[in-house]
Amino acid sequence: MVADPHREIRRQHGVFQGILKTGTGSYDLVENGKITREQLEAYDGNYTNLLKTMGAARDAFYADYPDIFYVDFSSLSISVENTSDGEVKASLGVGRSTDYYVEGFQDQQQVESAISDHEARVDGIVQEAKKCPSVREQVEYVHNAIIDGTVYRLENNCSSGNRGHIRTSYGALVKGESLCEGYARSVKAVLDSLGVTSVLVQGVLKDTDGSENLHMWNYVQIDGKWYGLDATADDGMKEGTGSDAYLLVDSSVMGKYHIPDGVMSESGFRFTYPKLAEGDSQGGEDTSDDGNEGDSEDDGEYEEVFNKDGLKVSHKLAEGTGIFKVSYKGMGYQDAVDKEGVYAVPFLPVFTGSRGVQGRGLGIFRPQTPFPPGDGRLPAYTQQQQQDY
Repeated sequence: MVADPHREIRRQHGVFQGILKTGTGSYDLVENGKITREQLEAYDGNYTNLLKTMGAARDAFYADYPDIFYVDFSSLSISVENTSDGEVKASLGVGRSTDYYVEGFQDQQQVESAISDHEARVDGIVQEAKKCPSVREQVEYVHNAIIDGTVYRLENNCSSGNRGHIRTSYGALVKGESLCEGYARSVKAVLDSLGVTSVLVQGVLKDTDGSENLHMWNYVQIDGKWYGLDATADDGMKEGTGSDAYLLVDSSVMGKYHIPDGVMSESGFRFTYPKLAEGDSQGGEDTSDDGNEGDSEDDGEYEEVFNKDGLKVSHKLAEGTGIFKVSYKGMGYQDAVDKEGVYAVPFLPVFTGSRGVQGRGLGIFRPQTPFPPGDGRLPAYTQQQQQDY
């Protein structure tokens, strides 16, 4: 009998998700192999940078798992303590909050019921979308199903009891009311289940009067090319009418009013996004680089802080926010995945003022086996799979 290579990954994710459903449970980061005692001791009692890193990890996790809609990740805290036997312990939990549920959830039974409703709604859309002959048409079906079943609402005009849900995929898919964040997260939740790769994009939307408003939308990958999708705008904000103006469009369309900035929360960590196809909204020739940052011509703005065995990390400060550029053998993220089977990522970086990061905690990952078919997500790698520099 051949062992399932992804069993441990799924087991750990199931354990973590099971704890989150309680709203009050704690997750031991050391015992579960997410950080070592040596790494904790390296902070020498100053955990400010660990908290910053935790904020970035929190944002990234929720961006990857919009189906965990019942957790208010801003209320999820990391605590570090010295045990009576001289060991250092780190865990995720409630911190100073009573619980870390999103407003509107009081107990695990209520959460379990909501998860069932959410999964049923997602599965219903996915099964209908699969009847479409092409991936593009499947994404179009998902886009239309979400905007047909959702209305744009703010905190001051949503239905009673929905205020905590309008920023979640549950709010859009089940409750039928949502802000832009809920639209974008619902698109990703359904596309994940469908096996279509997509990401959330945080930024601002320029209005016709020149004003800029915080906004979230999606980038979707089809046949190796990335396209913009804004279900919120297509549903007609401010009681407008629906359209397909931002349904799988290229950079020339998205670049007019959508400005990504990559800052998901008050943690200040800035994410970078794939580059969109150019001149390809209707299937024309693509001149983009398929979302690879690599070592581009603007590297002069960045200070190189790490370079070893092909892994290069550069850093710059922009408006008080640290921005990192990571490449492997000169390749950006997607090329490193496709050509080398390598995931080049910073792992628990140790910040050193304006200089960025030390080598400790940087790593490249080589999965020992391919992703499960149709998964559409990066697996959560264990500590043993890290090559620590």
